Amino acid sequence: MQLEWDSLLADCVAFTQRLIQTPSMPTEEAAIAALIADELRRLDFDEVWLDGIGNVCGRIWGQDRALPALVLNTHLDHVDPGDPQLWPVPPYSGQIVDGRIRGRGACDIKGPLAVQVYSMAALKRMGARPQRDVVFTGVVQEEIGGAGAVYWVEHLDYPVALVVIGEPSENKIALGHRGGYAYWVKFHGRSVHASVPERGINPNYQLATFLSRVAAAQERLSSHAVLGHTTVAPTVIEVDTKSQNVTPAWTRVLLDFRSATESPTTLAQFIAYCAEGLNYTLESGLFGGEPEHLHDPLVGFYTPASHPAVQKAYQLISQGCGREVELFNYKFATDGRHFVKYNLPMIGYAPGEEFVAHTIHENVSIDSIAESLRGHVALLLGF
Repeated sequence: MQLEWDSLLADCVAFTQRLIQTPSMPTEEAAIAALIADELRRLDFDEVWLDGIGNVCGRIWGQDRALPALVLNTHLDHVDPGDPQLWPVPPYSGQIVDGRIRGRGACDIKGPLAVQVYSMAALKRMGARPQRDVVFTGVVQEEIGGAGAVYWVEHLDYPVALVVIGEPSENKIALGHRGGYAYWVKFHGRSVHASVPERGINPNYQLATFLSRVAAAQERLSSHAVLGHTTVAPTVIEVDTKSQNVTPAWTRVLLDFRSATESPTTLAQFIAYCAEGLNYTLESGLFGGEPEHLHDPLVGFYTPASHPAVQKAYQLISQGCGREVELFNYKFATDGRHFVKYNLPMIGYAPGEEFVAHTIHENVSIDSIAESLRGHVALLLGF
């Protein structure tokens, strides 16, 4: 049966909009999981189920069900939209402006999620069976550590030939990414009334000194030959008081590190170098993926381009897109880091631009969705 690509694209775009219009903050994914499960049933998936932690899954049976499955993995949650007044469109509107679907989660992760679902639906519309089972896995809590992905892989009861991670990649094939680790660095002082600051010790000055040193010392952090340089980003800053007329007793900053070469131990040493002479303590602010030993490098993932599964996926996706797709590595981390110790081959592939994720300008191009559908369908049919 001939596939109506325009109809498939229109339905995928509409589903993307409905997903954006369904808020799904971490631990609040029940509504969107139900929405997706209903869609999978309506699209006549052979199996649809929710697991014990709230992940939503769907399967289309292959011609040879003894073959290891092709898994399309993505997540259900998104980051906080922040102040809606800062957005050019309402964050949960899913408006289409200049050929792009806009709103929180548009590219991270609801456009990619819709493409995964509708590429599988395309097989049903064509009356075509893939060679092997294709399984969609929409997991919870990726943005706060990956509990859904951990639950899925720990309860995995079927062999897997390849996991395709649906994080925005501009329809390039991602071979891996660095691991992540976070530390809270707390600076201690003595709190006093703000009218007499000379009687206290204001830890905010220590924090300012520390952050200046961090900015100047980043070249001390090491680099991976393939996955790139270690980065550090100060993100959240907190103090112990909400009163405006009191100097804090302590202030702390969260440092977000991304690396494939550094370990928690070497990162703590970097912090000690930058905090020399300051009154500080260190606490883990980890959001997931902690190595078993603190001296081990941070856990990301990397599947070499020479891997047979990557070679096959590259050929099929390029064929579907009508061009040679590019290979690259993600800057951000994905749930793929949780699958490494299970020896699951992985790539990332999805529409959307990495640099607009988690911003007020988040969007996904309809043209990129259209191309990604073609790449995914070719992959599902040929792998």
